Amino acid sequence: MKNFNLILIAFFAGLFWVLIPDTSFAQTTSSSKPDSYWYLNLNGGPSLFFGDIKEKKIFPATVNGVSEWRFGGGLMAGWQISPVFGLRGQGLYGQLSGVKSSANEYFQADYIEFNLNTTISINNLISGYKPGRKWDVYLMAGIGVTNYNSTSYNLTNNSIIARRGYGYGKGIGGRTLEGIAMGGLGFSYKISNHISLQLETANRIMNSDAMDTWEKNFKYDIYNYTSLGITFRFGKKHMKSQTGVKNTQTIPLLETQPQNKPKPQVQTSTLVTPPVRPDTVQQKPVQNQMVTHPNTQPEPVRTILPVKPILEYRVQIRAKYGQPISVDYLSKKYNIPAAQIRMNMHNGYYIYTVGSYDTYNQARARRDILRERNGIYDAFVVAFKNGYRLDKLPPNP
Repeated sequence: MKNFNLILIAFFAGLFWVLIPDTSFAQTTSSSKPDSYWYLNLNGGPSLFFGDIKEKKIFPATVNGVSEWRFGGGLMAGWQISPVFGLRGQGLYGQLSGVKSSANEYFQADYIEFNLNTTISINNLISGYKPGRKWDVYLMAGIGVTNYNSTSYNLTNNSIIARRGYGYGKGIGGRTLEGIAMGGLGFSYKISNHISLQLETANRIMNSDAMDTWEKNFKYDIYNYTSLGITFRFGKKHMKSQTGVKNTQTIPLLETQPQNKPKPQVQTSTLVTPPVRPDTVQQKPVQNQMVTHPNTQPEPVRTILPVKPILEYRVQIRAKYGQPISVDYLSKKYNIPAAQIRMNMHNGYYIYTVGSYDTYNQARARRDILRERNGIYDAFVVAFKNGYRLDKLPPNP
């Protein structure tokens, strides 16, 4: 129990270190930061035991029809505090089994587990947060309690050798109650802004060697839960990216006719045939008139001039998902005049930039000043085309 208390102290000290610092650091040098969000996760997978009653050290075995393969399932609620850190609570029900032919014994158990754990994104910690990234690799560590019933049997005749729990413990329904410390690795794949898949594996170290009812070689029993889960993210409205929106700016027109041109005067020209003799059969003289009507004007010829895309470089200082940030707040925080801060939308984020430069080097110089003098250590250069932020900087900036 003393060792487990040390584990509790270490976990809560680490959790305090994670939660107390300002978790709203603006963004990494790669892209913008998302706002924190809540999510639910449904998971299930194999649950395997490692202890004294085990045929092989690592891989599950089947002896005399007794298999060490068992399964579990659980529900988890989480809060993603920042791109790197997350906090989760999990409820889990599973079964365990072990067999040892040399001892002519096997055991079976079921457990109800509750744990609190924190996650650390390796991708975002090392290479920075990127909204377009699909994969994420993360570590997880936490503490909890497990409530179990366990029975050991004779492998030959299935007679009961020993039992734990079943109304004699201090846990749920009289189960045996034990503290656990957990740690593992996870992989996440984002299907959409709302849904992602997770593959996780984590070991649970128990505070005793009693689950398999054999207290000999292993000081602490261990069981593993490897799961495939689906996560539903909620609480934020996801906005579509404005990248690639068609350019709707006004296109200048040229007219070949001046707009204040005086109206043309009416000119009438009459051609009369020569006089004819009386004996000539002629019904009426033929007149050929050319008349220009005063209300008729030539239509102007309009020529559409091609618009050259406008490329500019700016320095991004902050971003927030789904909800805007007060420009006055940013102005006071970073000591930048509010008139110099511009807000745009990009991939559902409100992004805030300063400056407008023709070249990357000019923007980089401003970025270095903002990092040095204004304390915006994660400011970085972004490119805009016709007023819309690009996902990547153009080649050879």
